[in-house]
Amino acid sequence: MSLRLAFTADLHWGSQRRGDEATAVLLEHLRDDPPDMLVIAGDIGAGEHFDACLALFDDLPCRKALVPGNHDIWVGDNDRRGDSLQVYREYLPRCCAAHGFHYLDHAPLLFPEADLALVGSINWYDYSWGLEGLRQFPNWETHLHSKRFTRGRHNDAVFVRWPLDDKRFTAEVVATLRRQLGEALAQVSQTIVITHHPPFYGLGFPRSGPPTTLDSFLWDALSGNRSLETLLNAHAERIAFAFCGHTHRERENSLGSIRGYNIGGDYHFKRLLRLDWPAGHVEAHTFGNPEQS
Repeated sequence: MSLRLAFTADLHWGSQRRGDEATAVLLEHLRDDPPDMLVIAGDIGAGEHFDACLALFDDLPCRKALVPGNHDIWVGDNDRRGDSLQVYREYLPRCCAAHGFHYLDHAPLLFPEADLALVGSINWYDYSWGLEGLRQFPNWETHLHSKRFTRGRHNDAVFVRWPLDDKRFTAEVVATLRRQLGEALAQVSQTIVITHHPPFYGLGFPRSGPPTTLDSFLWDALSGNRSLETLLNAHAERIAFAFCGHTHRERENSLGSIRGYNIGGDYHFKRLLRLDWPAGHVEAHTFGNPEQS
């Protein structure tokens, strides 16, 4: 059986007028030619905008699934939804259920008729992509633990509030994805992995060369983790594709036989990738003007 799947990410609903206009055009495109399955790879909308964004897709005549992004678990002072962990585990799944979205962080989505499963996670960072390089810089520990770049600060340091730390949450979500991947592969032959933070280093922020500055190593440290990369590599023969967002830069790369795509939408424009399964053809669409930030 063939399937038509569509993947987008980083809608950031409610953050910028031009971006919301681009999301509206993306939605009209989907309504004009609905896929069998729509998947959103995180950063849907911070705070109350998450639920509002999902409501836009209520009348889209297809199955829908998502993984959340780091912006989606940001909280404010006295947030009625709870802390970031409660938002991740309780509030976001409730929103998904109300709007017909499958919450991939809680369970894989099986298509036995196509011998395929979708497995997903917010994914997180445990500093392992940048820690070795950071150690060459003075005061690197202060920069890392405060998430402070030489210019500006990572907003997760301000708005992600929970009784965990980054390493513990990374271990939790990777263990969950390991279990769900095992469950899926016990029932179907092939999987597609969807994450928000890049699932392997080759889908991270594109550069002309390796990182050299404190900021570049810090960005790597706060972008992903080696443990998920190792997990995917171990099952590469049965993972056909991996899709992610987060960096706002489109990128294609491979991990073994896994074909990876960073979707690459930004605040002011959006992107959608359409996949024909099992043929494997991927077609990209852009909504809004990437040159007009």
